[in-house]
Amino acid sequence: MKKYILLSLAIIFPLVITYTYYAIYDMFGDNSLCTFKDATGLECPGCGGQRSIYFLLHGDVLQALRYNAFFIIALPFLSYFYYRAVRVYILGQKEHLKSFVFTPTFGFSLLAFVILFFILRNIPVWPFIYLAPPPL
Repeated sequence: MKKYILLSLAIIFPLVITYTYYAIYDMFGDNSLCTFKDATGLECPGCGGQRSIYFLLHGDVLQALRYNAFFIIALPFLSYFYYRAVRVYILGQKEHLKSFVFTPTFGFSLLAFVILFFILRNIPVWPFIYLAPPPL
């Protein structure tokens, strides 16, 4: 019985978070500031992520990609990892644990992509300006 309650919560939790975010963002708008950008003037890898989610929830995928392409491209992978975590840790299906563990190569590759995205989105030349979010 406890397993089914946890599974129900695992399914409902992302939906509640998404709906709450959707309602609050529509109510108050975008008033978030990036401390890293304020301090350095550079776009961090997460800059534009909140507006990107906003446009994705409103069905505007191209505008969402425009604000933070890396985050939107990573969302299916994050959803898959969440699904795997629920299967392993809530449903107790330990046979999926091996496929849930990341290799060091994956971790270093992900870190390299984040650093590369950070560097490229701060280059103010034609093809790279599309990686930075548009000015407000």
